[in-house]
Amino acid sequence: MKSLCKEIHPEDGIPPHLLKRKQQHHTPNAARANQYCKAAQRALDAGLASVCGDERLKSLHILSVELQHKGSSLLVIIAAPDPDVRAMAELEQTLQKASGLLRSVVAMDIQRKRTPHLTFRVVPET
Repeated sequence: MKSLCKEIHPEDGIPPHLLKRKQQHHTPNAARANQYCKAAQRALDAGLASVCGDERLKSLHILSVELQHKGSSLLVIIAAPDPDVRAMAELEQTLQKASGLLRSVVAMDIQRKRTPHLTFRVVPET
């Protein structure tokens, strides 16, 4: 085989139509996951601002939403205005209590078979 080509690559010998199909399966999933996280972030931003009755939750800023457990769970990272550890822990507890309501907000905006579970992590605002 070395006499036929300069370099040997892992995909050498795989028919081009199979290689193309393999590449198509990997690329859209990352883009689709990113789009899904952004849509969930928009829904959660709106939900925190309008649906939740707690005034502390209305002023929070979501930094990012990340997939966990193959999409069955979302990690929501939130910036806390108060860098006090006790206040951030209380805020996480409040968010976990409101997670059912926030899941319903996400379910209305995102068309999925199952609504993901939400896990919140509060970090100090920088």
